[in-house]
Amino acid sequence: MVDESEQLNQRQRVAILGGSFDPVHMGHLGMAATVIEHTKVDRVIFVPCFVSPFKSGTVASPAQRAEMLELAIRDSGWEWASVSRFEIERPEPSYSWETAEHFTRAMPEADLHWIVGTDQWEQLERWAEPEKLRSLLKFIVLTRGDAEVHPRSGWGHETLPFEHAASSTKIRERFAEHEEWLTPAVRAYCHEQGLYGAGEQA
Repeated sequence: MVDESEQLNQRQRVAILGGSFDPVHMGHLGMAATVIEHTKVDRVIFVPCFVSPFKSGTVASPAQRAEMLELAIRDSGWEWASVSRFEIERPEPSYSWETAEHFTRAMPEADLHWIVGTDQWEQLERWAEPEKLRSLLKFIVLTRGDAEVHPRSGWGHETLPFEHAASSTKIRERFAEHEEWLTPAVRAYCHEQGLYGAGEQA
C-alpha cells in the first residue's frame, strides 16, 4: 500500500511547449532541455498548433510539423519528450486554454506547466481566457539577456535564463544558410519534402 507522501512524490510534473515549429530547431530543443535540466519538470510535451491566433499561417502542413518534431526528439534521444497532436487535429484556431483543459482532463495526476518566453509572459492578457490559464497552469518563463520578468499576482511562475540564435523565420527565408540549426533527420526530411526551398538555394 502506498501512503500519501509516496503518492505526492510520484506526482508527475509536465511542461507544455507550444508553437508553430515551422520548422522545429535547436532553439526549441534547447528550451526543453534547459527546463528538464534546471527545474523539477519530469516531462515535456511539444504541442504544434494548427494555426496560431497570432500568425497568418505556416509553410509546412500540420502533419509535416508534427513529423519533424518526432524526428527531432528521436535524434535527441529523449525519453522524457513527446509530441501531442491535440491542437492540429482540432478546427483552427488553436487556443491555449483549450489545450490546458485537455491536458488537465487527460492527466489529472500531473502538475501542469507552460513554457513561454518573456514576450509571451508580458502579453498573457491577449491570450483567450487568461483566468483559466492562471487556474490550470504554472508558467516557466525563459528569459533572454537582461530581460526583466514582472511578477503577476496570483500567477505561479519561475524564470530561467535561456538564449539561442536559431530562428524559424530565418530558416524559412534562407534555408541553406541556417540548416545547421536543424537536427540531421529534420534536415533530411526538409530536403525530401522540398520544404523551405531546401536544395534550391545556392
